[in-house]
Amino acid sequence: MKKYLTFGLLITLIFSVGLVIALPSNRGIDKAKGVSPAIDEEGLKAPPEFVAELPESKLTKIVFIRYAPGFQKNKPCNNDGVCDADERGWCNDCKGEKEPEPTTACYDFLAGSKPRWNWVENYYYSTSELGVTSALATATWNDGTSATIFGNGIPGSNPWGVYDYKNSILFGDYPEEGVIGVTSIWYRGKNIYEYDIMFDTDYFPGTIDLDTVVLHEFGHGAGLGDLYDTACAEEVMYGYYAGVKTVLKSGDIAGIQKLYGQ
Repeated sequence: MKKYLTFGLLITLIFSVGLVIALPSNRGIDKAKGVSPAIDEEGLKAPPEFVAELPESKLTKIVFIRYAPGFQKNKPCNNDGVCDADERGWCNDCKGEKEPEPTTACYDFLAGSKPRWNWVENYYYSTSELGVTSALATATWNDGTSATIFGNGIPGSNPWGVYDYKNSILFGDYPEEGVIGVTSIWYRGKNIYEYDIMFDTDYFPGTIDLDTVVLHEFGHGAGLGDLYDTACAEEVMYGYYAGVKTVLKSGDIAGIQKLYGQ
C-alpha cells in the first residue's frame, strides 16, 4: 500500500511540474515583445511599463528660461498655455502642478512627481562647438550618478520647442530680451520624453561662458529645476548666471543622485 501511495505522489509531482513548464512566460520582456516600442529584437530598451513615444497631447510642457545678468526678474503670468518654470504655483498655465520642493538642500526637480529619464536617448547638436561643449556637459552629469542619463551627440539641425522625438541643441534667437539659454521639456508623471535647448545668439559668442550655460541647461534636461535661494549660489543649477561653473557642487550631485541613484 505504501509503495502505491509513493508511486501516486511521484506521478502527481511529475504532472504538476509539466503544468508549470507548460505555462506561458510571465516575463515582461516576453509579454511586451512585438507590442511595445520599448522592445526590439535585441531585448529590452526600456521597462515595459514605459512607452518611449507619446503624442504631445498626453504630455506636460515646461520651459526654463535663464536670463543674462541684469535681466533677473519675476515674470507675470503670460497665459500662453505653457507652464513656465517661474509660473509654477500661482499661474493658471500651471494649474494642477505641485509646488517645487524647498531648495534649502540646494536641489530641486522639474515637478513634484520628480520626472527623470527611464531610458537613454541621443541628442542632436547644430554646430561642432555645441557638439564639443554638450559632450562635456553630458559626461559631467553622467559621472555624477551610477546611471547613464544622456546618450551620444549626433550632428543635426532640428527646431527648438517642437515636440518631434528629437532632443535638439542649437543656437537661435529667442524673442524675449535678456535670455541667454532656454530649455523646453516634455514629461508625464515620472518620465521625461524630450528636451530642446537653445542658446541665444545675442550672447554667444560673447563674455558669458558657454560651457557654464550648457551644463546648467542639461541639468534641466536630466530633470533638475532652478534654484533661487542665495544659499545655493555656488551650485550649477542656481537660476541666475554668476560666473564660470563647470564642476558639479554638492547640491547638484545630491539632486541628480536623488533621481538616478549614487
